[in-house]
Amino acid sequence: MPVAACKLLTYKGQYSTCQIKVPDIDEKLPAVKVSGQYYSRFRRFEDAEAAMKALDKLARNGDVLALTKQSKDSYVMWALELEAQVFKGPRKDGRRWPTCGPATCLILGDAKQYNQGYIQVPDLADPMVAVHYDDQFYSVYRPGLAAGEALYLAAQLTGRGNDSAIASTSKGYAVCMLEPEATAHTPE
Repeated sequence: MPVAACKLLTYKGQYSTCQIKVPDIDEKLPAVKVSGQYYSRFRRFEDAEAAMKALDKLARNGDVLALTKQSKDSYVMWALELEAQVFKGPRKDGRRWPTCGPATCLILGDAKQYNQGYIQVPDLADPMVAVHYDDQFYSVYRPGLAAGEALYLAAQLTGRGNDSAIASTSKGYAVCMLEPEATAHTPE
């Protein structure tokens, strides 16, 4: 089952706004530019839970997505447009924003998409709880979160360059961090 790979954009320095044209649509589209790629505006969501459910659903189509937070509780989802042409460039507001895209966050919306277990990392003596997806381990950083809390925390981690995942669990969402040097822990 496919998993959503999403850019969580929380501050203006991570993207710039513009307008684009795509081959199959005659009108110009509002868009954001992230790390040299263009994402067209897809849909607005009134709350984090609705955005999380949509991310999971759209992953099944193979869409590459970005999510911006608009106000206290609303989010806008953007879809990658590989054949986009800039129609109108980024707005000039007198400030120079350092545009640096965040790391990717995986949205593991269904427990069938991952395995849970324990891992061992080189610099820690005790094993850690983790999720295993696509031959990679993600340590559970904080479990039991509401959707908005999970998106906020994962955005902080990805904004610092940490690859992360948000896993849906029976007790809410768990924010997890990629552990590239981890190995599966086997009890003795």
